[in-house]
Amino acid sequence: MSDSHIYSVVAFDQDTPVMDREQIEMLLLIDDEEESMALIGELFNLFDSESRAKLAELERVCMANAVVDLRKIVHFIAGSAGNLGLARLAAFYRAIEHSIDSGALGDISSAAAPIRAEFEAGSAAFKAEFGI
Repeated sequence: MSDSHIYSVVAFDQDTPVMDREQIEMLLLIDDEEESMALIGELFNLFDSESRAKLAELERVCMANAVVDLRKIVHFIAGSAGNLGLARLAAFYRAIEHSIDSGALGDISSAAAPIRAEFEAGSAAFKAEFGI
C-alpha cells in the first residue's frame, strides 16, 4: 500500500478545515484574554505530549499490521483533537477508525506516514494560530 492509498480507502472529506473555529471559541469563553490564551497553550501542550507518546508506537504498529493497536491510537487522538478544535485531524482519524471497523482498511503497513503527516500539519497550524 502506498502512503496515499489510505486516502482512497478511508472515507474522509479532505476539504475539512484544519480548525473548527466554533469549538475553539468555546475554549476561549473566559473573559480574560490572557487567561484564555494560557488555557489554550496548556491544553494544546497536554494534547501534543500525550498524542506524541501514543504516536511513538505508530511505525511499529503499522509495520506489524496491528490494526487493533492503530485503532486505539487514532481513537485516543481523535477525541482530544476534536475537543481542541482540530477538525481535520479528528475527522481523518475517526474515518480511519470506521475503515478499520468495517474491514475496508486491512493493510496498514504504509499508513504511518500519512497518519503522522496529518498530526504534524494540524499541530503546526494550531501552534501558528495561537503563537504556541
